[in-house]
Amino acid sequence: MLVAIGAAAAAQTAFLPWLPSLVDAGQNGQKLDSHAVHVAMLSAIFPLGGLLTAPLWGWLSDRYNFRTLLVLAVAALGLTTALTGTTSLPQLYLLRILAGASFGAIVPLCLLVGSHAASHTAEKARLFTMLTASLFLGDFAGPILAEASARFLSQTPLLYFGVGVCSVAIALALTRSPKHYWLMERPAENGPEDSKLVVLILLGLTVVGAGGLTAIHLSLVLHRPQTLLGREQIALMLSLCGLAMLAAQVFHAKLGWLVTRPAPLVAGMLFLLGVALWLFSLAQSRSAIAAAVFAAGWSAATLRLIASFWISAPRNHSGLRLGIQHAVASVGQVVVPLATALSRTGSHRTVLWATIFACIVLLLAVPMAWRRTGRHT
Repeated sequence: MLVAIGAAAAAQTAFLPWLPSLVDAGQNGQKLDSHAVHVAMLSAIFPLGGLLTAPLWGWLSDRYNFRTLLVLAVAALGLTTALTGTTSLPQLYLLRILAGASFGAIVPLCLLVGSHAASHTAEKARLFTMLTASLFLGDFAGPILAEASARFLSQTPLLYFGVGVCSVAIALALTRSPKHYWLMERPAENGPEDSKLVVLILLGLTVVGAGGLTAIHLSLVLHRPQTLLGREQIALMLSLCGLAMLAAQVFHAKLGWLVTRPAPLVAGMLFLLGVALWLFSLAQSRSAIAAAVFAAGWSAATLRLIASFWISAPRNHSGLRLGIQHAVASVGQVVVPLATALSRTGSHRTVLWATIFACIVLLLAVPMAWRRTGRHT
């Protein structure tokens, strides 16, 4: 599971540094005015695949043994990634939406395995932290692995990387594991259900974290700061973001606030994300951009971990809940590129400020909503 979810995340970030050049190749060398629009739309089409399909995968996982589905999803992601190269734009759009649908199955299903394998809350927190750490390790490694893959075959830069992802699917199919990891066992007692307000807050945390990161990623790729000159430097910034997300998981695995003090942790991360987005919108130097990217990665990763852990707390329909959460996370990843594509060239910072405003609203709402649950604060 750790390797599968990490490979899926790496496949997502590996594509981003190559996006502008792949659009150029898809246009057959013609410098069209729609270049920036295609870059933004292709950034949106991947999470759109997850948005449309993740709830279905979650619903199926609550009813059937989902091991075969997970193996096929990893294999499909590897195949669509490997074929990404010198293709026409319609083919590139098709490959990316299929890859996004596969990614939309892999992440919630891997988290669901962690939920099934845990025997108590503390163990579940440890497994979720390990899985999300692997997810963000993939975010960190993706751009670096893509550059290494491209050195072997520049015309299809992600071919060898995609083959590696397919090998993960083969390993997953051959690995033995207990049956209850893959099949929902109805508990005798489900415990208290969350209020609708708390569920909405958790989904809001997911949207804000994913949307904030997407805004930064797209600004790096589409509106390259003058201090970042080439694709390699953009890839390093994306890897720095992944490193921050990984470091956050290691930190929370040691600290334990995910279980004992979730509300203060949420408030702190919302504040940090807002500050990071504000700093990024004003940054003029590499060090300032790096600091903003690192802080945004840390805070967004923590918000995603908290939302995933608590939204799957009730055992009934936990697969569907995780699928819905992934779909909601994809909303921010779809809306931000679309807003950037449809806005004027110089107004992309408006998306950053809108996300900052959402952080402030959630920061005010979290203490009141969490107090109603009767859980630790």
